[in-house]
Amino acid sequence: MSIDIKDPKIQVTIGLILFGLIIAGLFFKFSYQPSQKRIQELSVQEAKQRQELEQVRAAVARLPELEEQYKALEKKWGQAQELLPTDSEIPSLLKKITNAGIESGVRFLVFKPGKLASATQLSAAIPVAMSVIGNFDQITTFMAKLGNLSRIVISSQIKINPNNDPIRTIKADFTANAYVFKSGGDQASAKAKTSRKPR
Repeated sequence: MSIDIKDPKIQVTIGLILFGLIIAGLFFKFSYQPSQKRIQELSVQEAKQRQELEQVRAAVARLPELEEQYKALEKKWGQAQELLPTDSEIPSLLKKITNAGIESGVRFLVFKPGKLASATQLSAAIPVAMSVIGNFDQITTFMAKLGNLSRIVISSQIKINPNNDPIRTIKADFTANAYVFKSGGDQASAKAKTSRKPR
């Protein structure tokens, strides 16, 4: 069966088909493609938001653990504050060092505090050059008392020599480094000054 394209009905049908194809092409180009692109963008955004939501949920789930870690750090900070006096407490600390020597039975030949020197961002150290004489038990007791003070005192450059004395047979030369908070070096340091009572 042949198609007569001159037939008005055929022409109308062909015209309608062409018109439909044009409309479909325009719809695909100006509506379908942008819509698909928008859907893809929304899908990416949704995936990103889901990921962020999961991260938030994970963070919320870790809150108790983080709170425990914070409390542990806070406790350690408090312990550090107890071990490090402020510079205003240095005279009291030096007195404790001399008292430890007197209680141990040693005799001081030299007791010379040096200048405060920076040790860390928050702390400084004051070196105390000492020379003491005593017997073995007295010297070791004094060293032990220094190490057991409520503040951080670290002895270094220790030299032990015999002493020409029938009672105090040993002479010990060393430097005791007493650590303190820096004055005004940090807000936490300043807070420690006002909140803690000297021992």
